[in-house]
Amino acid sequence: MRAVRNFLCWMFALGAVVFLRSSLFSFLDIGSWPDAHLPPTILSAVIRTALPVLGVVYALACWSFWTGKASARRWGLAASAANTILGCLFLYMDRRFLTAPATAFLNPDALLLGFGLAGIIAFRRQDVIKAEQLMQPLPGDGTNAIVNRAIWIAGTGGFIAGMNWWWRWAEANGLGWIRRSFFHDLLLLLLLELLMVALHECGHAVAGTMLGMKLRAFVVGPFQWRMREGQWEFRFILSGFLAIGGATAVAPTDPNRPLWRDICMVAAGPAVSLAAGLAAFWITLAAPGHPWQQDWLPLSFFTTLSLLTAALNLIPFRTKGFYSDGARVFQLLSRGPWADLHRVFSAAAATTVTPLRPRDYDIDAIQRAGSSISIGQQALHLRLLAASYYLDRGCIADASQALAEAEAVYQESASDIPAELHTPFIFGKAYLQHDAEGARLWWERMEARKPLHNADYWIARSAFLWSEHRLNEAREAWEKGNALVQQLPHTGAYESDRDYFALLHKELELSGLAG
Repeated sequence: MRAVRNFLCWMFALGAVVFLRSSLFSFLDIGSWPDAHLPPTILSAVIRTALPVLGVVYALACWSFWTGKASARRWGLAASAANTILGCLFLYMDRRFLTAPATAFLNPDALLLGFGLAGIIAFRRQDVIKAEQLMQPLPGDGTNAIVNRAIWIAGTGGFIAGMNWWWRWAEANGLGWIRRSFFHDLLLLLLLELLMVALHECGHAVAGTMLGMKLRAFVVGPFQWRMREGQWEFRFILSGFLAIGGATAVAPTDPNRPLWRDICMVAAGPAVSLAAGLAAFWITLAAPGHPWQQDWLPLSFFTTLSLLTAALNLIPFRTKGFYSDGARVFQLLSRGPWADLHRVFSAAAATTVTPLRPRDYDIDAIQRAGSSISIGQQALHLRLLAASYYLDRGCIADASQALAEAEAVYQESASDIPAELHTPFIFGKAYLQHDAEGARLWWERMEARKPLHNADYWIARSAFLWSEHRLNEAREAWEKGNALVQQLPHTGAYESDRDYFALLHKELELSGLAG
């Protein structure tokens, strides 16, 4: 549902730009509206009044949502209601819909109505907005609160301005566009956007592998390839179409690699986007008089999107728990707590492809980063890494303390974590803290997210059942998990997992003897 709300806020931002611009310049052709039963002067006055009102409603809907305001739900519902009313009105006025109802789903007016109904459903819940602090810049992260909140509006405005320039260019060169169908055009633009994202992420992936890193994840919109427990896994997530973006994760094989390698890997994404945009720009400008002149519109769309992606990604900004490439480069160069964070996270990723274990982490770097980064998922990850460091060294009390700190961060600012991050809390509550009630609470939270039944799942289940003295079920879960963990690669992360299974096995044996 969050992806739907994010997508709709993009549509609100687009609507705000369109309506406010139209009201500012008063470009309105009343005579082209079919079935206008009101006198043109009255209709003109009504529409001229409605345009700025709708523009303000849409602007407040996207602004309040992106800035985490308590009023976001109300403005989201208001903007969605406006979409619903406008969709119904335009469908009524559109003769094509009345004469061909079977193709209504291809009609842009029907799409507007669908956005409105989807928005009413998406914004109806009371817990639409998380704590505002999650979108605030953290000290030293290189971002700015105003930039964080305005970057998407600036991007939308830049895209509209760019496409307007291309339309004027096409008119000056006598180029037209043959519209086949709304659905065809929408699908074409969607595929071009996916291509742009794929090229950007390929820049990161290719640069990383050339610099001695190993690819661990590659995501383009709804298409997701991830390495899980040494095996590649493909998933198609339909909601990815609503929040088109990408991600690339690489694991360094050399924990002592020079800093410039990481910087080159991060900068490669915007560099490829820039190169692709410039190439498409040249091809589009050369279109008049050539066989591809009829394809000027998709080429200009790809050009504008690629150049905007390259430019915006070089600006340091934060959205939710993710940072732009520009922010990541700044953090790597800062040599402060954020540079420590990147080094620590790289070391954690390296444990999946090298003999490096959690006990080999730089605990001083973890603590330095954690002292400055106290909210959000990065803060939670840091404390979980500290817990795994201490557990792998047999320091149970320190591991328990680090886990308690991670739980405090979760309660304060990072409650929206994936299912797999619940397993260390379950195991820690059961094995480290002997807190059966806490283990059950975390187990129920994880189950609500439909987790994968992998080795981490089974050791968490076994520990949870052991804490409740359900020994037969705990042994059964342990056996399933142990069979899976023995098949994992012989790298540091999975060797430590096998040790954790051995630790739990001892507790199960002792509990059986005591019983």
